[in-house]
Amino acid sequence: MSERLQDQWLDDEAGPVVPAYALTRGRVRPSNKSIDLVAIVTATGGPTPVSLGPEQWMILSLCARATPLVDIASAIDLPFGVVQVLVSDLHEQGLVQVRPPKNVAQLPHSSILTEVITGLRAL
Repeated sequence: MSERLQDQWLDDEAGPVVPAYALTRGRVRPSNKSIDLVAIVTATGGPTPVSLGPEQWMILSLCARATPLVDIASAIDLPFGVVQVLVSDLHEQGLVQVRPPKNVAQLPHSSILTEVITGLRAL
């Protein structure tokens, strides 16, 4: 490798820099389509294979408690798509559970919204 190209891929403090897509072996879509931005991920606590990468270990440690996928991506400073693929792999291995978030609140009834609009117009 030429010295100029090698300098581009090395960081003095961190060592070699690995492009994010290399972590997913070039895959850009998760095998499980239900893993979206607000999906809640929880580690199952089952036996963990030794073959996991450091990023997957970080994901498992973050998911000891139920954690939104977007928060995981932020915490480990990786692109959302990469984390989505890594979580999908962990899900296929039975190491994490993925579920949609619980509905926090139902939408108000239309009559309540009409009353609010009427009240605002009266001001």
